[in-house]
Amino acid sequence: MWQYGQHLHIFTSRFNVYVPDLLFFGESYTSRPERTESFQAQCVMRLMEAHGVQRMNLVGISYGGFVGYSMAAQFQEKIEKVVLCCAGVCLEEKDMGNGLFAVPNLDEAASILLPQTAEKLRELMRFSFVKPAVGIPSFFLTDFIDASPSNLL
Repeated sequence: MWQYGQHLHIFTSRFNVYVPDLLFFGESYTSRPERTESFQAQCVMRLMEAHGVQRMNLVGISYGGFVGYSMAAQFQEKIEKVVLCCAGVCLEEKDMGNGLFAVPNLDEAASILLPQTAEKLRELMRFSFVKPAVGIPSFFLTDFIDASPSNLL
């Protein structure tokens, strides 16, 4: 909770917020041999069901993003919205067809997530922020793209 405590109070007055430990994080453990994010997703879903939660939005951070993605794939009828933060989850074409990311194909997803033009960076900002900055000059965005680590390799 030390990572999220400052931020959660903003949401707890309006939402029921659950922050479960994943197995082997915090004080959660099992003697079962499974260790995959799929198994973690099933365990979290059983926990949520035990608390009476039938539909939810979820946020997954780092490894929790992989678990959240797995929950969305396995329990589509129970997961309304998903936010993945700092998670290198790889999309597949079948995921696009199942509606887990609202773009027509992987190339379009890559062009948004790894923008190469000022307009694509603006599009990423529109997806990323509730109130994205407006009026940022194209030359500034282009310089930002040129200086980003993925373009320096």
